[in-house]
Amino acid sequence: MAIHLSSSVCELPGIGGKAASDLKTLGVSSVGDLLWYLPFRYDDYSKIVGAGKVRSGELVTVVGTIQSLASRPAKNRRVKLVEGVIADETGELKVVWFNQEYLERTMPVGSKVSLAGRIDGRFGTCLVNPIIEKTDMHVHTGRIVPVYGLTGSLTMRRLREAIKIALPAAQEMEDWLPQTVIEHESYSSLCEALRGVHFPDSQLELQSAVARLKFDELFLHQLMFAHVRAQRARHAVHSIPINGTLLKDFVRALPFELTTAQRKAIWEIVQDLAGVQSMNRLLEGDVGSGKTVVAAAACASVLEAGQSVVYLAPTEILAAQQHEAFCRLLRTPVALLTRTQQKIGNQEVTRSQLLDALKAITPLDPHLKRGERIRCVIGTHAVLEDYVELEPALVIVDEQHRFGVEQRHALLAREGKTAPHLLSMTATPIPRSLALTIYGDLELSILNEMPAGRKPVATALVPETQHKGMWNHVRELIGHGNQVFVVCPLIDPSDKLGARSVTEVAGDLKKGPLSDTRIGTLHGRMKPDEKEEAIRQFRDGKIDVLVSTTVVEVGVDIPNASVMVIVGAERFGLSQLHQLRGRVGRSDIQSYCYLLPEQLSDSSEKRLRAVETIHDGFLLAEKDLELRGPGNVFGNAQSGFPDFQLATPADTEIMKKARDYATELLQQDPELERYPFIRARIKQSFERVHLE
Repeated sequence: MAIHLSSSVCELPGIGGKAASDLKTLGVSSVGDLLWYLPFRYDDYSKIVGAGKVRSGELVTVVGTIQSLASRPAKNRRVKLVEGVIADETGELKVVWFNQEYLERTMPVGSKVSLAGRIDGRFGTCLVNPIIEKTDMHVHTGRIVPVYGLTGSLTMRRLREAIKIALPAAQEMEDWLPQTVIEHESYSSLCEALRGVHFPDSQLELQSAVARLKFDELFLHQLMFAHVRAQRARHAVHSIPINGTLLKDFVRALPFELTTAQRKAIWEIVQDLAGVQSMNRLLEGDVGSGKTVVAAAACASVLEAGQSVVYLAPTEILAAQQHEAFCRLLRTPVALLTRTQQKIGNQEVTRSQLLDALKAITPLDPHLKRGERIRCVIGTHAVLEDYVELEPALVIVDEQHRFGVEQRHALLAREGKTAPHLLSMTATPIPRSLALTIYGDLELSILNEMPAGRKPVATALVPETQHKGMWNHVRELIGHGNQVFVVCPLIDPSDKLGARSVTEVAGDLKKGPLSDTRIGTLHGRMKPDEKEEAIRQFRDGKIDVLVSTTVVEVGVDIPNASVMVIVGAERFGLSQLHQLRGRVGRSDIQSYCYLLPEQLSDSSEKRLRAVETIHDGFLLAEKDLELRGPGNVFGNAQSGFPDFQLATPADTEIMKKARDYATELLQQDPELERYPFIRARIKQSFERVHLE
């Protein structure tokens, strides 16, 4: 039976109902979806070495004949050892597997096999737990092998073999890049690139495939930005007059002094709001630099002019927290709208009551006059649903990199509506040149000062030999009334919810160094109200230690928290580590950030030492680019932007190239009439927001 892009994954050999269900949780239903499920790293088993010539520590493939194979109990009775010997013309090599007794049945003595793994010299030269396959397959050994994120009952072997069988269907894909670009850059075809990214025959082929697919991602991104910019130019805009008296009153009422950078940013924003062109500004500030109050000042100006504001947050936790902050900072009632919460001020209301309030029907809030509209709404993507009738003059997008261009397009897709001013915010410091390349023609406001009274967070890389002393210090701080974050990495790329890692670490702490403390957990498998309750208990001081995934990276503001412990710190990017560190040190209490690596290589130690010594997020971002270089796809998880599978912040040259080609293309053919495949690709990407 022929396999096509539209075929169900169930039609692939080895993919039954359970595997298909597991794949669906990864967003994979069709063969086409499967081909776009890319590896997150690679193991290079292309070095084929004779059984008698291997060296300790080498990553190799050995091809030979099984001389012996037998299982026996290990000292730990729950573990069965399978021991064997493989031989070729160069000699023999010992092989050991754990709990894989089935090999005795499936790979009898005399079988010609291919084994891939790392040579271990600790117990005599041997291969420990190698991948094994028959020599006629060449899927899992003897080559550069893709490693994919797994979930449920999916196995790496089954997934690789299914993708290998599915690859011929890639020939049906229309190559949407202009032929002139492909020829000028000597890029692979789309079909060749997909084959090369899944099953490359050489490092050169893999690099070529990755370069092509990175360009595709960044080129499409630039075209989509250009499309949104053109849309904005065609819409009318609300001009918000500068109200100096209001701004002075707003600043005077604050319980703290604004920094010079905050004052400058507010002035830049209100000037943009007063213009006849729609504002498109990025407010970039280090963690704790005070972006919220700048955004609130912009809101106050718009509300005073009788217009509406929408504030879009990436998570419900951040939306709820910003709602509390805006209720304190603004004189007008502020609404909260997420998939699970609806509030007007501090009062909980139903969704229909909130929607009525947005339409100027009398709301329940006693602070509002009869018929007065709610004109400031803070929420998540739920605010963008078509049934929410809003025509905001200002849209604030918090954590710009988490809110795709598709969502921003949705704000402009309603016919007859005026274009809102757009203020994007990010706490991920990005070098100015890189920000302009990534985000198009945005104006930039940068908050590069910290509020007075903040102490730098003391940061230390803690090797395993010093863990006991560190936990003693943490317990001592808890005894003085301080609180602690413990952040865990995801176990593998498909473990997007992080439940296992959090549960394991919390259990270890309860049994061990923090047994006498109150420990709570926070992870993606919890229901929204359970997450809110965990945060509330932590904020109210009923929990001493919150063990969490990176859901705390953004939006959890607990001034009493003075310790951040990051488990598996080498798995995080420098900017992410800096973001996590920014969850503490938000008061005048001396705060600490402890980095606990699980596997420390020379390169990861350099990166973590940089976090130890550099506290300026912008300098750290520059250091990250310097250390990361152009990126190494062998043995390391791809660290892409959330919008991309492959492109990383280090791909500045490809970004510039993509932007130049996009600009040239649109100058020649603004409506893309000669490029129907590009138009279709852009349309498909914008439509995706309505399906998620």
